[in-house]
Amino acid sequence: MERLAPWLWRRYRTHYAGLLVAQILFWPFFVVFAGMASWALSLHRSLGDFLFVGGVFLVVAEACGAMAVLGATREVRPLLNAWGRGDRSNPRLTSEALSRLDRVPVVYGLAGGVPMLVIAPLLGDAVGLPWSVNAAMGLAAALLVVGSGLLGWAIVDAFLWPVQAELDAVLREDQPVVVRRGVGGRLVMIVFLATLMGSWVAALVTSMARTDAGQYVLAPIVAIPFALGIAIVLSPFGVTPVVRPVEDLAAGTERVTAGIFDQRVPVTSDDEFGQLARSFNRMQAGLHERERLQAAFGSYVDPVLAQRLLERGSELFEGEEAEVTVAFVDVRGFTAYSQGRTPGETVARLNELFSLVVPILRAHGGHANKFLGDGMLAVFGVPEELADHADCAVAAAMAIQDAVHERFGDDLRVGIGLCTGPVIAGTVGGGGKLEFTLVGDTVNVAARIEEMTRSTGDLVLLADSTLEALSRPVGTVSRGEHELRGRVGRTELHALTAW
Repeated sequence: MERLAPWLWRRYRTHYAGLLVAQILFWPFFVVFAGMASWALSLHRSLGDFLFVGGVFLVVAEACGAMAVLGATREVRPLLNAWGRGDRSNPRLTSEALSRLDRVPVVYGLAGGVPMLVIAPLLGDAVGLPWSVNAAMGLAAALLVVGSGLLGWAIVDAFLWPVQAELDAVLREDQPVVVRRGVGGRLVMIVFLATLMGSWVAALVTSMARTDAGQYVLAPIVAIPFALGIAIVLSPFGVTPVVRPVEDLAAGTERVTAGIFDQRVPVTSDDEFGQLARSFNRMQAGLHERERLQAAFGSYVDPVLAQRLLERGSELFEGEEAEVTVAFVDVRGFTAYSQGRTPGETVARLNELFSLVVPILRAHGGHANKFLGDGMLAVFGVPEELADHADCAVAAAMAIQDAVHERFGDDLRVGIGLCTGPVIAGTVGGGGKLEFTLVGDTVNVAARIEEMTRSTGDLVLLADSTLEALSRPVGTVSRGEHELRGRVGRTELHALTAW
């Protein structure tokens, strides 16, 4: 049924309502036929008696059942056929109608089975049977027809799955609903039908046995395997509507594990599995929203900070002192460049530069702390601790210069100032606006050293503190001691000569 129902829906979607009604009326034919055959054999009746009684049973059951089914589906059939033709104007109404369609086989079973209580004894009397046998035959015939209605219930559920999945893709409703019935009903139906059929065959075999010993031996030997066979035959119809939602949920969890959040689990019922599918979709939507917010948040905040915020919440950075290396990056002559460009061209140029620089910083363990017009402040050592932060900063500075030269040539150049020392790192702000920032003389010195690159003509200048903190030797040349703007005393600077 897992493959048959979707295939039938694709091929006969414009006449699917008629197909459903036909199968509701079709399956009981075999159930009643089997019952009448066992009746004829057990009572040793002639073929003519069998055809007479069986034919009347079938006509009555099918006629009464058909009138009941057609009346119960008069509102559903046009909606389902219209949906099959591509009319999407009433998805909610169609879904509500389909949710009531699985009652129709039960209506058929009652409409076709109850008359058997009266008709069967009359037919038995017509062929010369005693009233005790006629009454038992009427009850058994009624149970057969009602049982066939339960079989149709399971089949309708299986046949409606592809339609309900298509409706759910349009409605996309995940609000909780009142559970109308339990999934156990389908499994109970299988057990009931299997027991009914097994009991019927047991009675048949018992009536054919000539001795009490034969009855006790033959009845269970034949009835139990027959009941198991009926259960196996019916299981695809009764179990598929239960197993399919479990398979959909298992596939959904695999997609979520793989980071795929935009494919829903179809909600095809209003039982416990339908509730579970709705809950799963709400959870998946929440995860999808969380991923979108995290991605958007990461566009404005460094991903390391974003992850730490998600993990620690309000305890992101209450303030801590750390030994770090600060890098200040600034574009040479960008003011003059921007005067001859439109605002859009100016911003695009800066974005192109920073999209090149920021990944290099991250690759070397650095954090882009803030953008200052055509400049940028970066730090190595917080928020992630680095034992060799000075080496990482120098390596990043060299990689940035190489990448900028390769991308822009002589059209754009950047100066970089590096300084190592203590800073206070913490979340600062108020009024709903917070920012992770660095406070300390080390930050100011790095900015002033970058200013000195214009005077010395170097691309990268290091403070003496950064050179002393290096654990690996690099090529440098001393530029002597210089007075830095806003600072008392002189600071010895070193230029990188590695390239």
